[in-house]
Amino acid sequence: MVLSPLLAAGFLVAAAAAPANAADGVYVQGTVTAETSQDVYAPQHSVYVELYELSGSGDVIRGIGTGMDGSYSLYGVPPGRYRMHFEPNGLVSDGLTPTWLGNTPYEAQSQIIEVGTTNVTGLDAQLEIGSSISGIVSYPQGAEPPVAAAFLFNTTTGEWERSAYRADVDAAGNYTINGLPAGMYALRFGDSNDQALVSTEYWEGQELLYASTPVEVAADQQLTGYDGAVGPGGVYVGRLAGPDRSATSVQISMAGYPDGSDAVFVVNGQNFPDALGAAPAAARVGAPILLVTPSAIPASVKAELTRLTPETIYVVGGEPSVSLAVETQLQGYATGGVIRFKGVDRFHTSRLVADYFWGGADNRTAYIATGLNFPDALSGAPAAANEFGPVILVNGKASSLDAATATLLQELSIEKVVVAGGLPSVSAGIKSDLDALPFILESYRRNGADRYATSVITNQKSFPLADAVFLATGANFPDALAGAALAGAWRAPVYLVQQNCIPSAVLGEIGRLHVRDVVLLGGEPSLSNNVLNLQVC
Repeated sequence: MVLSPLLAAGFLVAAAAAPANAADGVYVQGTVTAETSQDVYAPQHSVYVELYELSGSGDVIRGIGTGMDGSYSLYGVPPGRYRMHFEPNGLVSDGLTPTWLGNTPYEAQSQIIEVGTTNVTGLDAQLEIGSSISGIVSYPQGAEPPVAAAFLFNTTTGEWERSAYRADVDAAGNYTINGLPAGMYALRFGDSNDQALVSTEYWEGQELLYASTPVEVAADQQLTGYDGAVGPGGVYVGRLAGPDRSATSVQISMAGYPDGSDAVFVVNGQNFPDALGAAPAAARVGAPILLVTPSAIPASVKAELTRLTPETIYVVGGEPSVSLAVETQLQGYATGGVIRFKGVDRFHTSRLVADYFWGGADNRTAYIATGLNFPDALSGAPAAANEFGPVILVNGKASSLDAATATLLQELSIEKVVVAGGLPSVSAGIKSDLDALPFILESYRRNGADRYATSVITNQKSFPLADAVFLATGANFPDALAGAALAGAWRAPVYLVQQNCIPSAVLGEIGRLHVRDVVLLGGEPSLSNNVLNLQVC
């Protein structure tokens, strides 16, 4: 028998040959054992088994607890690809590590289950006695005790795992986070709810993730003395804005790159198509996006280019978007020259950008968005950057995926695609063709009832951790275009909001992430002072 390449590599779990009624789906089953003492294992009950689909929304479609003998069966599973997670019940098994199928704490490295028309058995898991981190956290008198959270970092993908390991701080300030697998963590202390009544701080008194010291945890290790302190709560809400869209892009650049930048992206600020794929690329190389007109460089942008002293300026778009005269002027600001990405259309341009900045790299994820409108691509850009992937534009109204995009995805070694937006934005035919690509293991669609809800759902799936959120109008593109690059570089989400208020779901996201900063992109009338005051719609 010849195994498929995925089976031979161990990425897929072969199905057993038991018969099943395909119309009702099949069952998947296995047994969970847990470490009871050093290298001694026994069946473990009350472990919650979750089956995540690798298509559609990517949510849990089945879940069940293990029985007293450690076994489980999930029935009515439709054909498709899945990942499986095992979560011990802390009330009966405190200290055991959760795991993904394949006995790994990392979702991206877990085994993928291929379900067809036959039952799948032998999906066993083994839980280990985990390590721990403990310490004392001081907090303001009269406040509720905070929570300690350890966020596991996947050094292979550069992403944070979707769920943190948490522990309540008791009244005396003591905490212990149990059940930790070996790995690198960000240790953060913050409010026990979404009210921001106490501040969010990292271990060693750092306010921001990038400045914090990671905690290295080895197997069977009990780390003590990891103390912290939180102060009075509150979220800083500010605005980055200038008198016009180009000046706003300058303010965003100054905030993100006070010491200059080796690279700068220049795009047309009067139209969006060519520039939509620029934000993840700019975030990838740590560069701002500055907005020009087709025929001129505004004075504010000239001054900012002088301050930034870039080596390379990347122009995204052809001569109708940014003229040759502007390109010639830009040569005087770039010590190493100007590189222009110019395709036959907006879709080709986005592919050129993706190929240049992601070609030859060890890639995993790409976002697919329509190039016929801007909202989904703009809110998807920071999410793509957070997952180290490009945004590739397609003609969302087309009935099928174009061959050039399919070829590019394969050349970039993409295994996971995320379609940004619903059926009005990207057709069912395009999504179906993406699903059918033999090298794509995961194919999701992130969409909500409108552009605002889509931005929430996109960011919920991509950001388990952030220090800031950016808010931009969902009615126009320039402010979000420049801001998406900075958000991507900061690994922070952009939420689309209305001119005079914030959707309640966006406010909920600010609470979920426990951010310190909320940054409005653009002045009035793009975003009114009601938004500055976080007034809910």
